[in-house]
Parts: sequence; C-alpha cells; structure tokens
Amino acid sequence: MSDILADEVKTRSFSIRLTPDDQTALAELCDLYGLDRPDSIRRAVRQALAWKKHLGQSGYFIPAGESQPPEFRIRLERKGTHE
Repeated sequence: MSDILADEVKTRSFSIRLTPDDQTALAELCDLYGLDRPDSIRRAVRQALAWKKHLGQSGYFIPAGESQPPEFRIRLERKGTHE
C-alpha cells in the first residue's frame, strides 16, 4: 500500500430525515453560509463543536435549541458618589 493511500481521510456518509421545519432551517443555513446542503451541515457541526470548547471558559452559554443567547434587561441603579 502506498503512503498516499495510508494517509487518505476515511469518510462516511449517512442520511437523516428532516421535518419541514428542519428543511427550512437547513435552507436558511445554506443561504447564510453560501454553501450547499452537505457543506452547510458540516460547517454547522464544526461550529457547534467550536462553541462547545469555549463555553466552559467564558461563562457564555446558549440554551439548547436556541441559535442565539436570550436577551434580558438588567436595571442598574447609581449610588452616591461617596459609596
């Protein structure tokens, strides 16, 4: 066996069933990334794994099923200048 064949990356294909909502979401990913369906799925998987590596370090998290963190207001009250 040549060195080139030994160094080849093994790939695996799979199929999944998408709900109509999932199909819409995938189409939106394709538009967002400017990629076809398989490449959009690959990028989304890699992006999710990259986010996971940073979650524990920064304290930043996104609830499961959300694409962006929720926003909420925090009311700050000023204290006197001597406090």
